[in-house]
Amino acid sequence: MDSEKTRQTAEKSEPNVVQPHPELLMAARHGDHERIKHLLKTTQPPVAPLPAGEVVVHVEKVATIRQTTVGDGTESAAAVTLAEAVTVAWDSVLHVVASSGDEPEFLQSATAIYGNASHLLGAGNKKGDTPLHCAARAGRVRMVSHLVDLACGNDGAAGDGAAKSVVRRQNAKGETALHEAVRFGSTEMVRVLMSADPELARVVPADGASPLYLAVSLGHILIARKLHELDNALSYAGPDGKNALHASVLKGKDTAMMVLKWNKDLIKQADRSSGSTALHLAASWGSHDVISLLLDGDPSAVYQPDKHGSFPIHVAAFEDKVKAVSILLDKHRCRRDCAELRDANGRTFLHVAVLAESQSVVTYACKLRKLGPAMMNMQDDEGNTALHLAVQVGNLWIFNPLIQRREVELNLTNSEGQTPLDLSWITKPVGVHYGLNPRIRIYKLLQDAGAQEGTHRLDLFYKEHIKKLDEKEEAQKITDSTQTIGIGSVLIATVAFAAAFAPPGGYRNDGAPTLAEHYAFNVFIIANTLAFICAGLSVISLMYAGVAAVDIRTRMIAFIVSVTFMASSARSLGAAFAFGLYVVLTPAARTTAIAACAITALALADVVLFVWVLATGEVMLLKRLGVARAWWRLPRTILAFLLMQFWPYIVIAGLLLYTKIRRAH
Repeated sequence: MDSEKTRQTAEKSEPNVVQPHPELLMAARHGDHERIKHLLKTTQPPVAPLPAGEVVVHVEKVATIRQTTVGDGTESAAAVTLAEAVTVAWDSVLHVVASSGDEPEFLQSATAIYGNASHLLGAGNKKGDTPLHCAARAGRVRMVSHLVDLACGNDGAAGDGAAKSVVRRQNAKGETALHEAVRFGSTEMVRVLMSADPELARVVPADGASPLYLAVSLGHILIARKLHELDNALSYAGPDGKNALHASVLKGKDTAMMVLKWNKDLIKQADRSSGSTALHLAASWGSHDVISLLLDGDPSAVYQPDKHGSFPIHVAAFEDKVKAVSILLDKHRCRRDCAELRDANGRTFLHVAVLAESQSVVTYACKLRKLGPAMMNMQDDEGNTALHLAVQVGNLWIFNPLIQRREVELNLTNSEGQTPLDLSWITKPVGVHYGLNPRIRIYKLLQDAGAQEGTHRLDLFYKEHIKKLDEKEEAQKITDSTQTIGIGSVLIATVAFAAAFAPPGGYRNDGAPTLAEHYAFNVFIIANTLAFICAGLSVISLMYAGVAAVDIRTRMIAFIVSVTFMASSARSLGAAFAFGLYVVLTPAARTTAIAACAITALALADVVLFVWVLATGEVMLLKRLGVARAWWRLPRTILAFLLMQFWPYIVIAGLLLYTKIRRAH
C-alpha cells in the first residue's frame, strides 16, 4: 500500500517538477550552441512550489532530480532546472544533443552544456540512460569520444576515474553504453569506450547479456574479437545463465571455434531454467559441425543431462536431426553406450524419437546393426519398448522400420501386462473407419507377423480396455458424412445422364451418333453408363445410411457400400471423359488426344499412394518373416487391392470383348 501511494504521489507531482522548454529542445536538436548558451544563462527555470514533505520520486528518476540537504541531514527534492529535463522522457539538454548528431556544432553544444552543468554527463532519464547511452545508441562515434574526453578533463588520474564512472553507468536494464555500441555494430565506438575503461566488458546486468554475448548473438564477430583483444578476462555471461558459447551455436562452426579457443570451460556451463548446455542447443538445431567441434573439445559433454534428464542425443532425436544423432553415436567421438542413455522417464533416444514421430531418426536407428537386441528392446519406466510406443502413436512409418528388425521382440509386456498387440487392439477404432487407417494396418500387420496377446483372460480384457460402439456418436458421424457423399454421387449421376444424351461428335441427320462406329466411342458409352449406374446405387445405399429408423449396423454397411459405389462411379466417369475426348480429337490431332488421355490418367494417383502404403507393410513383413514364409503376400495384397479399385475397367473391357466376339460371329 505504501509503495502504491508513493507511486501515485510521484505521478501527481511529476507535472509540477518537469516542464519541458520548447526553445531549448529545438536548439539542442539543431546543435545551436550559441542559442543553448544564451538560454542557459538568461532563462529562469520554471519552478512550481511543492508541498513540503510530499515530494516522492521513482527510483529511476533519482539521478535526474537533484537532492538538497537540509540542516537536520535529511534530503528533499528540489525543482528540476531548465537544463535537466527538456522532454517528458526526462531527457536533459545534454541527452538531446548527444543523440542528435556529432558534427562540430553538436560537439560545441555538448561542451557548452557540460561547462554549465557538468553533472548532466552522468544523469539518467526515465530509463536510466545517460547522454553516453543515447550517443552510442544513435551511432554518434565522435560524440561518444567527445563525452569521454569531457569526463576525463585535465585532471590526470582523477579524470580517468571520472571517465570510468561515466562509462560504467548502467541504465534501468543494467546495461552500459558499451552494450549500445555493440548493438549498433561500431568497432570504433567499442574501442573508444574500452580505452576509457579497459574492464568495461566485465560490467554485466544482474541477469542479462554481457557485451561479448551480445556481440556473438548479433553476429558482430569483429566486435567480439575486438572486445576479447582489449580484455581477455571479459565476461561471457548471458541471460538466464547462458554464455557466449550458447549464442555461438546458431552462428556456425567458425564462431563457436572462436569462443571455444578463448574459454573451453564454457562447454559444460548450463542455463538456469532448463539446464541446457551448448551441446543441447547444437543438437536441437542439428548443427552437426558445431556438435563435432564441441565433442572434440570435451567428449564428456554428451553425458551431461539437462534438468529434465534429457541428454543431447534425446534432444536431437526429438527434433528429428538424424545427422546430429549419427555424430553423437559415432564411436570415434563418444562411447557406444551413448545410445543407451536414459532420460528422467527411463527412455532412450529411440523411445523419444518414436514419441516425437521423428521418422528419419527411427529409420536410421533401425538400420544400425551396432544397436543390438538389448538396445532395440529396452523398456522405459512404464515397461514400454519402442514398439509399444510406436503402436500408441499409430504412425505406420514409425512402426514399419521397427517391426522389420527381427531383433525387436513382439511379445514383451509393459508394466500393465500389455503386449504391442494388446495396445494395438485397445487403440483400434470402432465403427465405420477408413480402409487404410494406420491403426487398423498396424493391428493386422502385428497379427500377420505372429504377435500375441498378453497372459490375460480375453473376456475380462475386452470388458476393461476395448472401446464399445457408441451408437449415437456413430449415427451422427454417418449423418454428417452422408451429406458429402450424397453431393458427389448426385453430381456424377447428373453429369453421366447429360453426357448420354449429348454424345461427343453430336448426331447425324438420321439421328444416329456421328462417331458411333469408332471403338473409343463404344468405350465412352459403356463407361458413362456404368458411372450412372454406380452413382445411382450409391445414392440408394446412402438413403438407407441416412435414415434414423434403420438400425445402426445396417446403416454402417449401407454407408460403406455407398462410398464404394461412389468411388467406382468416379473412376468410370473418368474413363468416359478420357475416351470421349480421344474420339473427338483423334481425327484432327491424334497426338494431342493421346496426351490428353495420359494426363487424365493422373486421376489415378490416389491408387498409387494406396498401393505404396500396402506394399511397404508387406515388404516389412517379408524382411521379418523371410521370403520362404511370406513371398506370396505382396503380390496377393496388391492384386486384390487393384481388382477392388479397377473392377469397373475390367467390366468395360469384358463387355467390349464380348461385343467384338459377337460381331465376329
